[in-house]
Amino acid sequence: MFRILSLDGGGIKGAFTASVLTEIESEIGGPIGDYFDLIAGTSTGGILALGVAYRIPAKTIRDFYRKMGPTIFPATGRLGVSGLLRQLFGPKHSHATLRAALEQVLQNRKFGEAKNRLIIPTYDAIGGRLFLLKTAHHDRFKFDIDALAVDVALATSAAPTYFAASPFPVHEGSSFVDGGVWANNPVLAAVIEATSFLEQPLNEIDVLSIGTTSAPFNIADNRSAGIIKWNVGMINLMFEAQAEAALVQARLLLDNRVLRINVTTKPGEYTLDDASADKIDQLIGLGRGEAVKKANLDAVKARFLGRKAQPFVPLHAVT
Repeated sequence: MFRILSLDGGGIKGAFTASVLTEIESEIGGPIGDYFDLIAGTSTGGILALGVAYRIPAKTIRDFYRKMGPTIFPATGRLGVSGLLRQLFGPKHSHATLRAALEQVLQNRKFGEAKNRLIIPTYDAIGGRLFLLKTAHHDRFKFDIDALAVDVALATSAAPTYFAASPFPVHEGSSFVDGGVWANNPVLAAVIEATSFLEQPLNEIDVLSIGTTSAPFNIADNRSAGIIKWNVGMINLMFEAQAEAALVQARLLLDNRVLRINVTTKPGEYTLDDASADKIDQLIGLGRGEAVKKANLDAVKARFLGRKAQPFVPLHAVT
């Protein structure tokens, strides 16, 4: 089987995903990236995908969320009038702070140095189009590989209203926003990549899809709402709806060969930027609990960890 690892977006809730990956790596005693033929990750999932592809231990990424989460997403409840006005007319959090944090873990690695095939969804804010940053796993894909991993991570995780759009120096004049606006769950994009560019038959594809928790989402109170009432609720609706649609469609295409690890929580319990130490620890605990569930762990071992994948050899070298 051609094995795909798909990692959802979700801001600080990526601590859940990192915890799941940490437990799986603990079980196998090595990097999970060795077992997958293609990895897709959006937003916080894109950061994790890069870490996996560089063989950075998942535990290191998990601890990154625990240590740096409160710095990236500082508490915004006591900003006063000036702070509230700033949020109305500008992004909620600092792009520079996120970059500095990412540089600590990704350092000066280039995208093309990844040891796995990668697709990282983002959105071209200048051209107004969907965009996938890709490693050199096809002869056409040579334009992103010299980008710094940090720039790739920023391009996929600049969520509207939370962070400013991110410039991408390798593509002069470009600016990107969070890939979650169209592929918060990148599973369908990954399946299409495998069939269309890597020529894999649908019946030979198996997917491990890891979420960032979900919650029942009801918009009844917003049926006649205006822009003020919707606020960031529109962003949440967009992310949740796309993630659900992509998962259902991928399962139909693959005859249900999508193993989903996620957990449903109470509405409003976890948000993209609630990075209090208590919330992060809870997310890590939830991730560990889902990873070690017998049904999940047995299925992961049987379907994805039986043998290592063939080493990825890029078709173009980093300059």
